[in-house]
Amino acid sequence: MGLRHITLPESLYGENIVLANCVADDPALPSYIPDDYTAQYESTQHLLAAGYRQPLCFWLPESALATGYRRQGFEQAWRDAGRDLAEVKQFHMATGDDHYTDLASLLNDHFKSGKPDFDVLICGNDRAAFVAYQVLLAKGVRIPQDVAVMGFDNLVGVGHLFLPPLTTIQLPHDIIGREAALHIIEGREGEK
Repeated sequence: MGLRHITLPESLYGENIVLANCVADDPALPSYIPDDYTAQYESTQHLLAAGYRQPLCFWLPESALATGYRRQGFEQAWRDAGRDLAEVKQFHMATGDDHYTDLASLLNDHFKSGKPDFDVLICGNDRAAFVAYQVLLAKGVRIPQDVAVMGFDNLVGVGHLFLPPLTTIQLPHDIIGREAALHIIEGREGEK
């Protein structure tokens, strides 16, 4: 589903409402959402510490709420490491599930003389990483020895199927759900 902006129906105002993995315009509505900014920031620090210096980023569509937070987290970590953002190749996926396969042609455009011009691919989510694996492995690229791939979401029932295993960022959906439920059960006020 992904982080979403919602419009709460008027009939629900005045009820005991808490939002989970979504936000609304009304700042009085409590909302529990993942910290996409920090997750991407810390994963970028991890990649930098491992020696990766030539990222290719394939973000979710610009209209996706989480995209801005994730890209900002990446860019801030990159700058904080003293790196120049001009050296980073960044692209946004077009809106719609049928655009995941666009990553295949993008990857093909970033192979020079049969070699990738990037050493790490940062994917907007694990579905994009799945497409990337197919293209890279078909080209004989060894993951992670030649190119590392970083996913985002750790899709339940999918991440462990990648061979070799996908490095991905776990979204805390269980914690978000638990905290949202406890918000109602405990009668919490004003938390986000």
